[in-house]
Amino acid sequence: MTVNRRTLGIMTRCQGSHFIDKGYYKKLTLFGRKQGIRVFVFSPRRVNFTSRTVAGYEYRNGAWQSDTFPLPAFVYDRCFVGPAYRNYKPFVDKLQNDRNITFLGHGLSGKWQVHQMLIHSPILAPALPPTELLTYSTLQATLDQYGSAIIKPMAGTHGIGVARITERRGGYDISGRNKENQPFRRVLKEPGGLKSFITTFTAGRKFLVQPYLDLHTPDGSPFDVRVLVQKNGKGEWETTGKAVRIGDKRSVTSNLHGGGKAVPLTPFLARHYKPAMRARIEQSIDHLTAELPRFLEKSHGRLVELGIDVGIDTAGNVWIIEVNSRPGRTVFTMINDPKARLHSIAQPVRYAHYLMKERVGGY
Repeated sequence: MTVNRRTLGIMTRCQGSHFIDKGYYKKLTLFGRKQGIRVFVFSPRRVNFTSRTVAGYEYRNGAWQSDTFPLPAFVYDRCFVGPAYRNYKPFVDKLQNDRNITFLGHGLSGKWQVHQMLIHSPILAPALPPTELLTYSTLQATLDQYGSAIIKPMAGTHGIGVARITERRGGYDISGRNKENQPFRRVLKEPGGLKSFITTFTAGRKFLVQPYLDLHTPDGSPFDVRVLVQKNGKGEWETTGKAVRIGDKRSVTSNLHGGGKAVPLTPFLARHYKPAMRARIEQSIDHLTAELPRFLEKSHGRLVELGIDVGIDTAGNVWIIEVNSRPGRTVFTMINDPKARLHSIAQPVRYAHYLMKERVGGY
């Protein structure tokens, strides 16, 4: 089969006809159709490189229909990184190396790799929490210096596997979310129990360790700011929207999957900070999120969108907490921001349309 130059394949992890974000992909399909672009969903594991076809799904006649498609000319990578990603990576790599396929952007490989790139920016580096690969010695050094540490999996999402460790009277107070994303708390009364806990909790996975930052409201609710930045129809970076995610007081993270909620940024800041501080915080967020995607692309290569998670500590300092190349959009529905919600869906298609014109000379 020949490649259709006006096709956009959404690459995701499918289990048969089951795949997440169907509502989002439906909207992408309908918006793409208006632009004359055929959009379908596929798993990289279902590609036949000999016939250059792929089994996938297209939304038509009010339902998702299975079909066999020519390999798409353009791919929107929505394969979320996690423990199961190793089963997809060889197929993803082969598609990325195919000279006839253009990826809208290449997914970020992990929190440590992103940190190692951003640390070289004189603008971004001061906003990065001190970060080390987790070993018992790096954890102990962080605790010795700061008294409290946070550990997080290098390839985790949704706050799963994030834990705070605080020294208490010769022992440790540990709270966080386990691999089932359930909140937990442990009190270790003997120092020797920490090494055993870390071995069991990490279960051979790679983790990072950082000092615990006071990223919470005065009443103790953890929160962060999600900023969605995307390439537009001119190939330029643009901020689509911002929202505050507030977590449960029992949680150490603000992730929506852990029971958090989302609220608009400006009124939230107005409730908790004086006007001069609020203006400084918003200016700092805008400055960092304008610089970050352009700087990251220089080292990483082409990106299409980023979810930048920004923390604000109790002193009003702004921190870059995490950068996600496959961001969700739920926050804009939760805060009732229809403009941001529409742009968040339309921008990947607009950017694909821009690349199509660039690549094939106006078709």
